[in-house]
Amino acid sequence: MEKFIKSKLLKADLVEIDRQFEYSGFKKDMASIVLVKQAFVAIANLVDFELTVRSMYAENRGLSAIYAKASKEFDFTKYLRNKFIGHIKPELLEKAIEWKPELRYMLKNTDKPEVMFMYNLWVLETAINTYVNPNGNHKVFESEIDLVYPPDLKRFLIFLTHVVKSSIEYLEALSLVLGNKIEMLDLTQQDLEHWLTAGKTDFEFIRK
Repeated sequence: MEKFIKSKLLKADLVEIDRQFEYSGFKKDMASIVLVKQAFVAIANLVDFELTVRSMYAENRGLSAIYAKASKEFDFTKYLRNKFIGHIKPELLEKAIEWKPELRYMLKNTDKPEVMFMYNLWVLETAINTYVNPNGNHKVFESEIDLVYPPDLKRFLIFLTHVVKSSIEYLEALSLVLGNKIEMLDLTQQDLEHWLTAGKTDFEFIRK
């Protein structure tokens, strides 16, 4: 049941993110940046979650096939989450300042949302460009990317749309399989024992 609920929580986030982008597009504001970051968080959580359900693939080959279609992009998204969102790596910021000297000259204006949009865009761009093989070639894109350059921004947004919709597709299929393995109760089937158990709940700090 826990895995079913988790699949639904992740899917709900991504469906709403997808809806927001389809309705409003990617605007040059902090709201769009926050949506991108939340998409990366949800997809990175999906990547970790997928490791815990692989045992189901033996009986559900279609699930693994859906995931495999975007596995490269999923891994890339988790990398971006780890370096730029879950943690803001000092090494990333050092490289961003090297790559975008503009960061040095706008420090006095960092309380302005439009300036912080640019800071986020440049640091994200730097994180994207560090996802390279030992030979220096990018693992996903054909070349390094400049998110201020419209064709490159479009290339990134196509990637983002693909990875969000692929995640939704996978989670939808996964929740169907998981749902078949649990009892779906409704409010007419309330069991007093569940409420008695709830009354005995002892909350403890959740450790890693």
